[in-house]
Amino acid sequence: MNQAFSLRGKTAVVTGGAQNFGKEIATALIAAGAQVVITSRILEKARKCAGELSADAVGMALELNSEESIVNFFREYSTRFGAMDILVNNAGGHSPTACGLLEKETLQGWNDFISSNLTGTFLMLREYAKLMMPRQSGCIINIASMAGLVGRDRRIYGSDMTPNPIAYSAAKAGVIGLSRDTAAYLGPYGIRCNAISPGGFERNQPKHFIEDYSDLTMLRRMGQPGNIGNTVVFLASPAAEYITGQNLVVDGGFTEIK
Repeated sequence: MNQAFSLRGKTAVVTGGAQNFGKEIATALIAAGAQVVITSRILEKARKCAGELSADAVGMALELNSEESIVNFFREYSTRFGAMDILVNNAGGHSPTACGLLEKETLQGWNDFISSNLTGTFLMLREYAKLMMPRQSGCIINIASMAGLVGRDRRIYGSDMTPNPIAYSAAKAGVIGLSRDTAAYLGPYGIRCNAISPGGFERNQPKHFIEDYSDLTMLRRMGQPGNIGNTVVFLASPAAEYITGQNLVVDGGFTEIK
C-alpha cells in the first residue's frame, strides 16, 4: 500500500457503521489499516457487524438523538482507547415521523430530522473537540448530501417512492456549514474537518428510478460500492493532510448538470 494512504496505527469511529454507507466506510478504513469502532443504536447489531468485518473491530452503542448517550459514548471510548484519530459522522438518514410532503409535514417530523442529522453531528463534534484539542491532532469527516446543495427533481421518484423530506436537505446543508466553520475553529489545534456529499447510490431502487437518475449524471450511472469508502480513506489519510474545510461532492457530476 502507498504509505500516503495508509491508516496503520490509527483509530477510527464510524457512526451508523453497521449498514449501507457506514459499513462500506468501516470496511475501507479497516483495509487501509485502521482499528475501527462502529456504532449503532442497537448494541448487538454493532457488535455483530464488527465481528463480520474484522477480529479487531469493535461495536459500541450510540444514540444520536440523545445527548446523554453521546457524552457516555465518548467517556467509555476514551477510557478504552484514548485518542480518536478519525471520526466519521455518518449516522442520520430517515425519520419515521416525517412524511416527505412539505404541506403535510409536522413540527415533530421536522424536529426529528434536524435532531438526528444535524444536532447529533454537532454534539459529536463538541465531544470530539474536548477529547482531541489537548492532543493537537485529529480528523473529522461528516457525511452530508448533495441534497444540501441542490433541490431534487421529484418527478423521477414516481408514485412507488417517497423522496426525503425538505428537513433532510436543510439538515445536510447545515452539516456542510457546520463542517466548514468547525474546520476554522479546530484548525489551530491541528484538527482537520471535511464533509462528503454523496449523490444517489444504487440500492435496489426501482428500475425506472435508476435509469432516470443515471440520465441526470455526467457519468450516466448511480454510485457504486466503494465510491464513498475510498473517498473517506483519502480524506483521513496523510495524502490529504493539507485539506480541511472542504465539501467533497461524490455524485457522478449530478450537481454540475443541475
